[in-house]
Amino acid sequence: MHRFGCLVLIGVVAVAASTVMAGPAGAAKGGDSEKAHACQQGGHENRFEAETGRPFKNAGDCGSHGAQGGVAAALPLETRTDPCPDSDKLCWGVFSASGLSAGALWFVEPLNVTANGSADQNGNVEPTALNVPCGTVGSDLLQAFAQISDNPVTVIASNEVPSPCG
Repeated sequence: MHRFGCLVLIGVVAVAASTVMAGPAGAAKGGDSEKAHACQQGGHENRFEAETGRPFKNAGDCGSHGAQGGVAAALPLETRTDPCPDSDKLCWGVFSASGLSAGALWFVEPLNVTANGSADQNGNVEPTALNVPCGTVGSDLLQAFAQISDNPVTVIASNEVPSPCG
């Protein structure tokens, strides 16, 4: 009977030890469900693998990358309109970014839109009004670009966004 009790005790200790050892290993492999959720409802359309610059094929591809702990870069362009600075016209366009390298360069085209800059130390670009006047020739579509690596130079590009000015 004493021998059976020792075997049970050894079994309990082995199970407890394997649970303790597997816990951190499982957590290291786990991903971030918040990242995965950001890909839903069209969120994948302006997201890229931050490691390679590869655009995601669909929400499942993006969600899987985030769930596995991968980092996504995002270049969203908003089409909202606001009063133009120093004018009675309406302007449109807001750019922001996340998941870039610190100091990554970005710009928005067409070239008559003079919006460019660099990401902050966290790889983010706070929402930046592009102030594109409605009705300006050549500004009916916008597209954002950002450099994600230097060697080789890798640039990612958002989807083209049409003017909301109608």
